[in-house]
Amino acid sequence: LSDCIDCGAGKFLDVTGSTSQSACIDCAAGRYVDVTGNDQSSDCIGCPTGTYVSTLGNTLATDCIDCPAGKYVDTLGSSQEADCIPCIAGKYVDVVGSDEPSDCIDCVAGTYVNVAGSDQLSDCIPCTTGTYVPTSGSDQLSDCINCPAGTYLDQTGSAALSDCIDCGVGKYADQSGRP
Repeated sequence: LSDCIDCGAGKFLDVTGSTSQSACIDCAAGRYVDVTGNDQSSDCIGCPTGTYVSTLGNTLATDCIDCPAGKYVDTLGSSQEADCIPCIAGKYVDVVGSDEPSDCIDCVAGTYVNVAGSDQLSDCIPCTTGTYVPTSGSDQLSDCINCPAGTYLDQTGSAALSDCIDCGVGKYADQSGRP
């Protein structure tokens, strides 16, 4: 046994009597092993949540690649970037390597984002003048509520009905949502 050579890191060999290094089997994509002499596929360790690796025979945890900002993966052993799940519309995540849906952050009240996979706060779009949205995590323009008739609002990104300003003496607004 002392003359037998270990399969290298990133590989395993689950049979006896092998005569060649080529018999060593690469760890699958999504997995790595950082020691030599592995004798079963379960010795290969799944990449941590928040990461993936698409190549075979990985030897280090650092071979696993962070999911990009705007996405997360909450399972071990992900083998491709497509395993990274986009944050839903109304949310964003601005860091890499996110590992659970709760890492996705609601757009603040007064804003919305109508696409999945947003990767920065600035992706959240302010409600237009004449409208407001009081809740966070809004995912469409129609979530923005028109200020009522008799009021106006001349700024974007408003979060409350109280931001709507009453028309002054001698003036009126006969439609809702007036800028």
